Amino acid sequence: MSDISVEELAVILEEDDKWLTENYNKLIQQYPGQMVAINEGKVVAVGREVRDYCAARQKAGLVGPLLINVPHPDDLEPFLI
Repeated sequence: MSDISVEELAVILEEDDKWLTENYNKLIQQYPGQMVAINEGKVVAVGREVRDYCAARQKAGLVGPLLINVPHPDDLEPFLI
């Protein structure tokens, strides 16, 4: 386990969430239908399975990157106006 506090982790996740909001459309274009881990404003792991993400995170020694499942553009079509 890491020596990072809950408060520090909350700040990291808040910053990554802001980055995600600003870059969401780019992620859909670059990684449709894949899982993406974001850490400190960077994509640090990409895969189709959670185990791909977990292996990459462990190998890099990362603590708590934000993990999202990027939708495929075709899956968004019903929501477009």
